[in-house]
Amino acid sequence: MDAGRIEEVAAIAARHDAAIAGVVPTRRVDGEERFLCAFAREERFAWAVLDGMGAIVADAQDVRDTAELVAMCETAEEASAALAVGAALGQIADARPLAADVEDAAVALEALAQALAPLAASTASVRVAEGVYLDRAAACASIVGDRFDLLKEAALAASARLTGAPGEPGEGLAEALWDIVRLLARDGAPDRFREAIEGSFGTAEAFADDVLAHYLVALEEDR
Repeated sequence: MDAGRIEEVAAIAARHDAAIAGVVPTRRVDGEERFLCAFAREERFAWAVLDGMGAIVADAQDVRDTAELVAMCETAEEASAALAVGAALGQIADARPLAADVEDAAVALEALAQALAPLAASTASVRVAEGVYLDRAAACASIVGDRFDLLKEAALAASARLTGAPGEPGEGLAEALWDIVRLLARDGAPDRFREAIEGSFGTAEAFADDVLAHYLVALEEDR
């Protein structure tokens, strides 16, 4: 799926309500497309789920499943460090010269860069909320989490080597390593990915409740 497809759906959604604020593409287990559309209102969003043909989905369970999947994938995106990957790779590149003569730091930086590369590739295209995305995010987060622990060890070691004298040679490296640690931990450290996902179930349900409560058309419950 590409950006052109999202723009096409956004144009269709705008026919139902001109205040279209965003579109999130999803894919069900059976392969059918769904698009969660947000419409801006003065105090809150209104919602609609469009199918692959651009028609509004009226089945309440289908809408709930779509909304919960979107919420879970957003949590996975944050917890896997996907949102920070570009900035992290930039900081790693800046830190490498400082670690040229410090083996543990150099190894940690290289290992982390290699672990982040697949994650960076996955964010280069339009993210589709689907079950396999959660699997991919979990796999990436597992590798990044291991390397994240290695980076924290290197940062601790770099700090331990400091004497406290201002401007000493290792101070810049320690600061650079801790900057990367803080960046990757900003949205929830990747070494705690599983806990983040498990803790997001209630949030996903609450989000789905809000979508159902402020849906653009009347919903059909199970008969």
